[in-house]
Amino acid sequence: MQRIFIVGLGLIGGSLISNIKYHHPHIHIIGYDYFEKHSEIAKSMGMIDEIAEDFESVASTVDLIILATPVKQSIEYGKRLLEIETKNGLIVTDTGSTKLGLSTLETDLLNKNIHLIGGHPMAGSHKSGVTNSKKHLFENAYYILIHDHKENEVAHDEVKWLLEQTKAKFIKMSAKEHDYVTGVVSHFPHVIASSLIHMNEENTQVSEYVRTLAAGGFRDITRIASSNADMWRDITLENKDHLVTLMENWIEQMEQIKDLISEGNPTLIHDFYQSAKTYRDELPIKEQGALTSTFDLYVDIPDEPGMISKVTQILGSNRISITNIRILEVREDIMGALRLSFKSSYDRDRAIEALSTFDTYTL
Repeated sequence: MQRIFIVGLGLIGGSLISNIKYHHPHIHIIGYDYFEKHSEIAKSMGMIDEIAEDFESVASTVDLIILATPVKQSIEYGKRLLEIETKNGLIVTDTGSTKLGLSTLETDLLNKNIHLIGGHPMAGSHKSGVTNSKKHLFENAYYILIHDHKENEVAHDEVKWLLEQTKAKFIKMSAKEHDYVTGVVSHFPHVIASSLIHMNEENTQVSEYVRTLAAGGFRDITRIASSNADMWRDITLENKDHLVTLMENWIEQMEQIKDLISEGNPTLIHDFYQSAKTYRDELPIKEQGALTSTFDLYVDIPDEPGMISKVTQILGSNRISITNIRILEVREDIMGALRLSFKSSYDRDRAIEALSTFDTYTL
């Protein structure tokens, strides 16, 4: 593998290619982005060796293509590969959140001796863009690789080998299973979070305090509703069949819970909450999943001058960086007056140790 073509130089594409460049410096990397400035920045940062002027001319000369673009664009690029001459055994992978749409091209591409290995790195950041790329972004995150034909097994192994230095945890799935699983654990929760936000907004007409008191736990549990609307529109449309089924199941479950509440049966209502608590408490704590992880530490501090600066001073003296700090006014179900956010569980664990003189909690 001598030449790689990266299409899309945002946070994910930039982080992937910077990792490859660091661990495989002999590989010649060509970059392309719809926004020419992104390509120029990537070149100036040493991520890529060359800027592509167009897709077709470069795609016909490389050994591997990474499509780090929105799902619909990746599908269009896949279709364009069917219309041009490419190197024998070309490997194509992507970074999209849905796979059924792109996987419909796998057979046709294979007939041209092009091997499609879908990819979904389950990592992200509160900061976007190529300038925020990090070669360690995928460390300990799940990275799903997808193909449906056994003829693509060798290509699957090559992609995994190329990306092993990211220190991600690789999972192999079919396209159908991928979209179902991510629909349950990622796509559907985004729909629900956005719906809860709309409900909150509608009820501000009843009382202005609905918005005020949403500043605490409600804002935390709906944080994913702040995601990019264009991206989630495309994901929703691409995975609409699974989402519709999940919504039908959800509506049925809500009807059952509504009946429980209407009947006022304390035993069954308790069982509803208890079974949910039991299952949630058994979920992995230190694993990164489909939703972007947050590494927060809630700290109880006295309401005295200088206490916040004391916390930050302790962290600074231990060379622990924080990504955000917030004073909480509404703290129902949250154990702490100060929320500190970190970029990794490692930094958060170090902070817990450093702030051992305080009463600290993690969520």
